[in-house]
Order: sequence, then C-alpha cells, then structure tokens
Amino acid sequence: MPKVITSTELQKQTREAIDYARVERDAVIVETYGRPMAVILSYDEYNAYMEYKAGQEQRAARFALLREAAAENAAYNELSEEEAMQLVEEVRQEIVGL
Repeated sequence: MPKVITSTELQKQTREAIDYARVERDAVIVETYGRPMAVILSYDEYNAYMEYKAGQEQRAARFALLREAAAENAAYNELSEEEAMQLVEEVRQEIVGL
C-alpha cells in the first residue's frame, strides 16, 4: 500500500521517502493541503511504468491502423467483382514492378 506524506514531511524526510520507494518497491504519495500532488517511485518501478506506457502507445497506434484498414475494407465491400479484380490486378502490377 502506498505511503502518504505531506510536502512538509518530504522536505524533512527526503532520504527516508526515497529509501521507502526503493526498498519497499512501493509508491510514496506526496500531498499538499490534503491533495495528492506527486508520487515518488523507485527507478525500477519508473522504468516498468515507462515500458507499459510505451506498449500502450504502440497498441493504440496499431488499433488506429486497424480501424483505418477496416474503414478501407468497408469501402471495398461496395466494389463489384469486376472492380475488385481490377484492384487486385493493379496491386499485382505494383508488386511485380518492385
């Protein structure tokens, strides 16, 4: 469970707060006037969070690409068989030209 301290306590007990975050591998929440303002994490916990955040951003980008592809696919669903075959031929020609 995270430890909660005031900003005044942090000024007096900075080393203790950092040690708690590092040794206990738990957060220290710093409050000012009873409102959370900051969090102290161990460096390992911070790195884990940054990796998680990067993964979330990558997943969001992939989902955006999938949504775009789905929209394009929906547009192609309106194609006649002849139009679809023409599109396939155009793509084939592009690939052969590489």
